[in-house]
This record gives sequence, structure tokens and C-alpha cells, in this order.
Amino acid sequence: MRTATRVLGVASGLALAAGLSAAQNSNDSPLNNQGDVVFFYSDPSSGATSLAVPADITGDLYWRTSRGSNFINDVDAGLGGSLMEVDGYYESLFDTDWSTTPAFYVRAHTFAFAGDVPTLAAYGAGTSGVTVLVGPSGFGAPCTVAPSICSPATAGSVCAAPGFVVGWIVDIGFGATVGSGVVITAAGAAADDMATTWFLTGGMSASGGTCGAGDYAMQDVHSTDETQADVGGAGINPSGGFQIAGGGLANEGVTSMAEGHECWRGNIVNVRANTLGGGVEGGDNGGGAMNGRRLSVGGGGSQIGVELRDLAGSGSPNIGIVGASLTPLPNPGLPALGGNLLVLPDPVFNSTSAIWQGPVVPVTYVFTPEGAFTSVVLNVPPTAAGATLHIQGAVFSLVTFTINSTNKVTTQLAP
Repeated sequence: MRTATRVLGVASGLALAAGLSAAQNSNDSPLNNQGDVVFFYSDPSSGATSLAVPADITGDLYWRTSRGSNFINDVDAGLGGSLMEVDGYYESLFDTDWSTTPAFYVRAHTFAFAGDVPTLAAYGAGTSGVTVLVGPSGFGAPCTVAPSICSPATAGSVCAAPGFVVGWIVDIGFGATVGSGVVITAAGAAADDMATTWFLTGGMSASGGTCGAGDYAMQDVHSTDETQADVGGAGINPSGGFQIAGGGLANEGVTSMAEGHECWRGNIVNVRANTLGGGVEGGDNGGGAMNGRRLSVGGGGSQIGVELRDLAGSGSPNIGIVGASLTPLPNPGLPALGGNLLVLPDPVFNSTSAIWQGPVVPVTYVFTPEGAFTSVVLNVPPTAAGATLHIQGAVFSLVTFTINSTNKVTTQLAP
């Protein structure tokens, strides 16, 4: 587990990070264009303890999803087939009173959905899903590292300046051993859909106490200005949502998305896009934003590119190659030099893969080592609206002359 200090306004968009680094075989899948606010929920918070198994499905919670149709689709030789492995998380941990150490929220991976909303009944009954307990963090006040972010500005302070909260960016890893994380099926089918849900610890107060803001641990840092296309026309984000005190699970708005995300042991592809000339969007630790899943192109000016993440592969000579196709191949696809091709090499694939290639190299976006190849972005004509791009990459080793293929992702091109 690695950390860095962070300060964020409860209703503003200020975020700074700097800190430690350590090796981790982990590849991030951000789906946001950086956090703007940090949320608290009920006061007092509704939920069970930070060690409850299963977590309290009637309390405060938020989730993000990855579907078999758009991300959970891979053939990993190291895992033994059509499987993927969550091997950690990249997230934040804030607290309104650092005189006591905060606990991480319980989180769970579940696999049942009703439309775009996860169903948690089987998980709550203890018959489905995987619970991950991190528990008390043991962290001390960030003020001891960066006194200027606290009030008063002394190393002994445990309080943020009025209107702000302080905390840590955290990179959590399960370990170096293959299979030590959460292994899930990844055949690209509806049965492979996965929700990652964070359950707030119950009984936290947001008033009174040492700092006047209670003692409330906060992990839900959120982007509130995503530009993904509203494909369904209902103004909702089909990839994320929340629940407040048993009020029912609901998708959040189309412009919102949680910043915390899973990390994957195998190499993955993130899509980076520019919506209608507004600029390429991505998270603070690389990756892409929600417009990489659903991109508006009808007004012109939109562009698309990719990021191939492969920390393990970045340590030796290689060439990363990514291509977009209009035609997927059913998993397990076609064998190719040790990997598996999950898209048809059509003319679109041939033209994009000729441009989207280059070495996967070590890079540090915030404070942890990563490995990535980031492509140029290509113009998407308005006439492409209505098409779906199926995107896959591979890392070609210049030592073994074999490829390690990535998962397959999709991008819907909308008017």
C-alpha cells in the first residue's frame, strides 16, 4: 500500500498530490477526467462496520461498473484462460478529524444486474460476490507531512482549513502472486458484468468534534464534468451510481463518475477521447474518461486515442500495438503468437494499428510507477455516429518475439 498527501475542497476542484513510489504489478483503469468534489452521505452515515461481511446493502454506498460487453473480455495465459484479475485499487482516503485513524470502506465485487443497476440481494444473503476488507488504515494526519494544508498550519494539527478536507491518495495492492487478487471470468458475456461497490462505514458524524466537522471518513471523490454521450437519452451514467440510507440504488447523472477505480494484474487498454473539440480527457493517474466509453461525434471535432497499460511488460524491449475494429471476434478469439485476437483485422483495424503503436515504457503520473504507451488521437468524422469501435492491444516482446494481448474494450460513437 502506497500513499501521498491530498487536499480537496468539499465543494471545489482543488487537488494536489506528491509522495512515495514503489513497484507494483498493477494496471489502472480510470474512467474520469479527474476529481472535482468529495462526497459525504447520510449524517450520521448509514451502514455497518468497516469489517462487516457481507457489507450492509441497505446503507450508504456508491458503485462503478465494467461490463463483459465493454471491458471484461480477455484471454490471459497467466491466469489460464478467459479470466481477468483485480489486483488492487487506486483511491483516496479523507477524514474530517485525524485525531483518530480512519478506516477504508468495505468494498465488494458483484455480478448481477437489473439493466444498468447492480442487484445486491444475493450478495447481501451471502450467496454471491466477493467482499474485500481493508479495515482501519493506521494512517496519521497528512498535516505532519504537509503542515500548510491544515489549520492551524502546524505539524501537530489534525484539522483541515475551513471548507476543505485532507487525506491521502492510496494505491492498494493484493500482492505479487498471480491469483492473490479477485479473479473473475472474462469471456465478454453478460455473465461477466461486474460492479465494484464501496459501502460507507456506519455511524460517522459530519458535525461537532475536534474540528467542528465530526469524524467522517470520505472516499467518494467524484468527477462532475464528464462529457460522455447520453446514449440512452435519460441523462444517466450507466456505469455508476449510489444509494443513500436504503433509498434505493440509482444511476448518477451522465456527467458524473467516481474517481476511485480498480487496478488489473494483466495488461489493459484505456480509451482516451476528445469530445467535440473540448480537449483530450483523462484521470490524474493516466487512463481515459467516460467519453472513452460513449463519445459524441455528430458535431465534429471529436478525436479518439488509446493508452495501453502494462507495467510488467515495460521493463524489457517491446512494441505496443492497438487497433480499433468494427467487428468483434467471440472470445477466445484467434490465437496469435501467444496471444488471442478478439477483433477482426478489418480496414479500420489495419489503419489504426499502423498508427497506434510504440514502446510501452515506465512512467510516473502521480507517485506510483506505471507502464504505458499513449497514442496520438485520430479524428472521428461525424458520419461515424452510430458505429461501435471494438479496441484491443498487444505488447510484442522484442526478446521472446511473442505477444501478450490485452482485454477488448468498446467505444460507442453517438451523434
